[in-house]
Amino acid sequence: GINAEYMGIYIKEGTMEPLTGEKMIYYSVGFIFDPRLMEKFEGYNLDLSGILKLRTLEEETPGNAVNLVAMSIDEQREVFSLTGKEKDKEKKTEAINYIKSILDIILNLISDLDIVKYFVLLLDGIIEDDKSRINLLLEVQKTSKQSESLTTQLCKFLVSRRDNDPWITDVVCHIIASILSIKPSQAGKELDDAKHFLDFIMTSAISPIGLSSSLMLLLKNSHILKTFVSFYNGIEMINKKIISQREDKQTCYYLLTCLWIISFQENSLHTFEDRKGEILENVIKILQLHGNEKIIRMVFYFFKNLCRSEKCIEYMLDCELDKEVNKLLNRHWIDEEIVKNLHDLEKVLSENYKVLNSFEKFKKQLDIGILKWGPVHNDTFWSEHYMLCEEDNFAAITRLKELLKTGSNLTIAVACYDLGQFARYHKFGRDVLEKKKVKNIIINLMEKSTSAEVREHALSAIQKILISDWQKIGSKASNQPSPTLL
Repeated sequence: GINAEYMGIYIKEGTMEPLTGEKMIYYSVGFIFDPRLMEKFEGYNLDLSGILKLRTLEEETPGNAVNLVAMSIDEQREVFSLTGKEKDKEKKTEAINYIKSILDIILNLISDLDIVKYFVLLLDGIIEDDKSRINLLLEVQKTSKQSESLTTQLCKFLVSRRDNDPWITDVVCHIIASILSIKPSQAGKELDDAKHFLDFIMTSAISPIGLSSSLMLLLKNSHILKTFVSFYNGIEMINKKIISQREDKQTCYYLLTCLWIISFQENSLHTFEDRKGEILENVIKILQLHGNEKIIRMVFYFFKNLCRSEKCIEYMLDCELDKEVNKLLNRHWIDEEIVKNLHDLEKVLSENYKVLNSFEKFKKQLDIGILKWGPVHNDTFWSEHYMLCEEDNFAAITRLKELLKTGSNLTIAVACYDLGQFARYHKFGRDVLEKKKVKNIIINLMEKSTSAEVREHALSAIQKILISDWQKIGSKASNQPSPTLL
């Protein structure tokens, strides 16, 4: 399971001080999701006169709404404070009735969308000011005459909305996820509600920040976590979101938190060990892009969890995470926990560090099956190491041939380059490629690949192979030694 102390960290990170003034509404995450909302609600004059006689609402709702909005933030906190109220049924009932009225407006007031939006933010602000107030919503659900759960009703509200404000969807989803994160949902109807909501956010037009913040809360439930990872291919989805949303610091924080939660699961390690998705590289890029403490703290919680896997440690070293750690250790930190995590990770990485020469690095990439442009794929490398490819009956060339069929477009392009360089430098390079039937595969890639990069390097490789051939023909005709390959 997930360490309870750690779980408290990211929930605390989601809280915020009120943006301006002292109003409960400003505690809503809606103002994190879209800071432009402040322009709309700062100094907003909420006119509730139009709902006072509405028959669509419960009789006490208009009065409760007016009273609640008129209260100071201290008075609101007093109303919703649960301290000692478990024994004071009258005061607890008052708090529940106010929550009922807020929900009544959200779910049933269709004549004034601005009022609905205000109370959505207010409800979320009440929860964010003190997470324990989610229990009041659970009490409302217990006493409700509705056959449907509160979370189902809120989902239906989102489906039936007539406006197009994405932040409303995001905030209501955050409220639903908050309820489901507190409510025990290990079996029965509660688990079904959580799974239905997971399906809703995964298939609906919800913004990246709204989706990631909801997932961050939902994944606390181990059943939902397993469903998300297996059925929705969740780790790959988060990885893609990290790539597309890397400029958005808050979304990145939520996504990193999701990865950190998933990393507690033993059966998730093999996915993090798989280099094809470049998950660790993408997390390191976020670390480099956003140097604030909140992001750094979560990144190293994530990496610390992965240190129980030798393959992940090796992967981190290949990504040169040790260099990033050393850079960060040279910074001044107020948070001692960050310093401790950096030193802990530095120790693990240094204990597992191995010095590899260039050809060993090249063979390691071949073994992994992922090739990237770099020091072991350039002219200098091949001019110095081409003879080493003779090892084990040209095993490296055989592996490059395999990667032409199974690798990503980038890997195939690099493999074409390497094979061309081998033909260029090795005296019998063309003969080896001919014997291993490599040339026809490269010709097929040159003609049919959908990747421009692959076609370009396949063409270049074929030219090098053919130039080698022409030079041998020329040398036979003139009885002169073959010239140096170009």
